[in-house]
Amino acid sequence: MKKIVYVVFIIAVIGLAVNLLGNRTSQDTGLAKEIDSLLEKGETQIDLTGLTNFKWTQVSLFGPYTTDESIENSMNIEFKGDNGGIDILDDRFLLVFANEKHAVKTVVLSRKHGTYTIKDNKFLVVDR
Repeated sequence: MKKIVYVVFIIAVIGLAVNLLGNRTSQDTGLAKEIDSLLEKGETQIDLTGLTNFKWTQVSLFGPYTTDESIENSMNIEFKGDNGGIDILDDRFLLVFANEKHAVKTVVLSRKHGTYTIKDNKFLVVDR
């Protein structure tokens, strides 16, 4: 009987861990460095499809003090994971890449280059 209780307990813990950790987005610091390098070289329009090595169907950009709930509502996705502090900091923008209904990667962009927009769901455009 004790073995059955332990097995049920372990299955419940694993199920909870998968639910909490599944479909969590992570911050892509390598992509952030690539974008920053291109911006330092004077680029004003960057094709994100050529820089990414993961699957995504939509990308959106968010400014300072954006909440996770606002990201979810704006993109019609489930957003769990690293928001780069966008909800409390005013020195950054956040790119959010989503595949279907889940965010897959985020990229923190510095405001030092200007303001950003997304064009045609694939280009990052900077206005200096």
